[in-house]
Amino acid sequence: MPATRSFGSRLAGAFQPLSEIGDALRGRAQGPYPYLAPLVRRAAGVGEPPLNPTPYTVVWTRGPARLLRFQGATKRRHRTPILFVYSLINRYYVLDFLPGRSLIEYMLEQGYDVYAIDWGTAGSAERSLGWDYYLGTLIAGAVRWTLRVSGAPELTMYGYCMGGTMALAYAALYPEGLRNFVAQATPVDFSKGGVFTTWTRPEFFDVDALVDAYGNMPIDLMEAGVSMMAPIQRMTKWLEVFRQIDNPSFITTFLGMERWASDNVPFPGEVYRQYIKDCYQENNFCNGRMRVGGRRVDLGEIRCPVLVLTADRDTTAPPPSNEALLDLVSSTDKQLMNFPVGHVGLSTSSKGRTLIWPKISEWIAERSEPEPTPDP
Repeated sequence: MPATRSFGSRLAGAFQPLSEIGDALRGRAQGPYPYLAPLVRRAAGVGEPPLNPTPYTVVWTRGPARLLRFQGATKRRHRTPILFVYSLINRYYVLDFLPGRSLIEYMLEQGYDVYAIDWGTAGSAERSLGWDYYLGTLIAGAVRWTLRVSGAPELTMYGYCMGGTMALAYAALYPEGLRNFVAQATPVDFSKGGVFTTWTRPEFFDVDALVDAYGNMPIDLMEAGVSMMAPIQRMTKWLEVFRQIDNPSFITTFLGMERWASDNVPFPGEVYRQYIKDCYQENNFCNGRMRVGGRRVDLGEIRCPVLVLTADRDTTAPPPSNEALLDLVSSTDKQLMNFPVGHVGLSTSSKGRTLIWPKISEWIAERSEPEPTPDP
């Protein structure tokens, strides 16, 4: 006979959502997720979303940053590894979202050796570190260790969002070891950056005052800015959740996305200062005027094959901002792919396995070195 839960355990379970909401209140959580998610999980009878499901090993660390190597059951078919470089704003695991909806999981299944930079959580030691450190030490270290561990002479660098902008700057300054470059939803021409370009105009946005006051940009300020892009939808989308309360798959996917979106980290202060000034306010990145470590970032120095991925419903990095890259690199092999999803949907959409990721994988495969076949 199945074991029956005691009255005490049932009572504790009933009050668990209230305990979690109390923790959110004490932690002064800004978004609705910590308050509403416990109630939704309880009503739907689902657990925590199984985010970041792919096993990995940590192959290198520097400060809070880690280089992760993901483990899969599929035999490696491509010698050229993939190194994912994600943004400093959110956690990298949107690339490893849920089982069956994970870009990293898919690439492992296609026979790639897959790595990703996990930036960790910036602390007081990171507030004064600028682009020179993040490119010349952290990304450079990740590239070096990816090549060392994989045994390959070159890799495919796969940048996403602001991480893609940083990766492009790295590729322009340190092109050695890069066989291919994939820029997914990566802003390049910041004069076409949509609402963020408007919000960060110098007359409205004093980035020096913010960084001087806070050091690293606080989580609540970063989250408030993103939520103001759609302030009404921020709450009304939860109404749809309760309409779908008997659909466990929908609830799990929704809660997974909301949990990731609320899992923000402080933005390193000096990186943020230069990002706002050189990219959004002065568009120096696009026009070859940005300097890192005394060197000019010239995207024309990028000569490897380049794939630009855009999402036609992307309001964070609108397609015109991404597409500008094609005219700036010196690559003769360059291609644009656009998909009918939003900014995050490129990595998490249900269309990923059938519509998006196979095309990306095929492009990379055609430009990767195959894994040598062992001698009989």
